[in-house]
Amino acid sequence: MIREASVAGGKAGYTESSPELEQWLARHIAQGFAADALVLSMLRSGYDDAFARRAVAAAFARDTGVEAPARPAHADTAVAGTPEVYAADGGDRRVPVLFRLAAPQVQLFQQLLSEDECDALVALSRGRLARSPVVNPDTGDENLIDARTSMGAMFQVAEHALIARIEARIAAVTGVPAEHGEGLQILNYKPGGEYQPHFDYFNPQRPGEARQLSVGGQRIATLVIYLNTPEAGGATAFPRVGLEVAPVKGNAVYFSYLLPDGTLDDRTLHAGLPVAAGEKWIATKWLRERPYRSAA
Repeated sequence: MIREASVAGGKAGYTESSPELEQWLARHIAQGFAADALVLSMLRSGYDDAFARRAVAAAFARDTGVEAPARPAHADTAVAGTPEVYAADGGDRRVPVLFRLAAPQVQLFQQLLSEDECDALVALSRGRLARSPVVNPDTGDENLIDARTSMGAMFQVAEHALIARIEARIAAVTGVPAEHGEGLQILNYKPGGEYQPHFDYFNPQRPGEARQLSVGGQRIATLVIYLNTPEAGGATAFPRVGLEVAPVKGNAVYFSYLLPDGTLDDRTLHAGLPVAAGEKWIATKWLRERPYRSAA
């Protein structure tokens, strides 16, 4: 059976087509998803890189009569004189990808949001800010803990025209349908504010997280959008791979933690490092394996 968030039947190096794959490609092309996003979704499901690109190109030619854009020759290696590795189709704009890490799967999008869009999201959130909770893994309740010191504002999916436009762009660049996303969360960290190392996915062995899994399945990926550039500090760190992503206004780091065999990648342990000076604003989008609805 095919899933909307990924391509069913995929396994490492998988190089054979199937009726399910063809139907999945046709449906997502009809919905307006870009070739780059479809390829990335297939890669996350374990398909061979070259096969995925051929399959997507053939599907575009068959279903639209238009060839999918050719992959740049420098798709995995930066070219001297430019930081862009390749670009993803965001629907209403091309979005450069500054780097792509294969294991764990991490990508850095350049200027996913414009400066004006960043400022508008901050302005929308100011009247809603409250201390950010975390889900208690034993009870399922939302608790305040010292490890997370941000103030946050939650928005419903497509609650505002700006948010709907951004969510459509996120769906295009990630290949995960917008209806699989939780509501956008805007977070503000003051000097010294941090979020200590943690996982975004739910532990199915903890009773308090069963409620979360029942309303959209497991979280499969996270997108963190930087809405400003702090004076100092505030990087997103992945300690198990020695990676730190600097917070630059408009950029967004995307990481997927669902492996092709269905297990969760603990190399996606990550942290919001302390803000050394100024403040940090981010927007966080969590993506689920199935269409998401809020927990009752």
